[in-house]
Amino acid sequence: MASPLWRQLLLPASFRGVPFHVEGGAKQGGRRTVTHEYPKRDDPYTEDMGRRARKFSISAYVIGEEYTIDSEILAAALDAEGGGTLIHPTMGIMNVVCDGYSRSEQREEGGMARFEILLVEAGTSPYTPAVADTQSATSSAADSAGSAAATAADTAITV
Repeated sequence: MASPLWRQLLLPASFRGVPFHVEGGAKQGGRRTVTHEYPKRDDPYTEDMGRRARKFSISAYVIGEEYTIDSEILAAALDAEGGGTLIHPTMGIMNVVCDGYSRSEQREEGGMARFEILLVEAGTSPYTPAVADTQSATSSAADSAGSAAATAADTAITV
């Protein structure tokens, strides 16, 4: 019997290229709102301030003979600065930042380390980096060269 289509479409889980197994997970989202309440008025006004940052919690684990090394590598990836690529089996591929994690091991589960991982979407910075204005610099250099050439021509001694 063939496996169901959803099972065939599952992606192998990883963060920053470090593989792990997923036990379960959750996703949070919604809207950012501010509710204004006014004196002597019975109806409030709720202002929509845009979409909330999506947050993810993942119950993950690493298992096998090398689980201690694998768990250290995963912990290092989670501790690294900035955003990284998360590949989640059902939620897909996204750029996220690790907001925190916990790691645990149990004697009864020898050869296995469990992680509870909190992630938030990284998004993009609203501040664009300064870019050199090469067009103005080139135009200025051309003007300077033209002025220098004109001055040189005026002061040249004709023989």
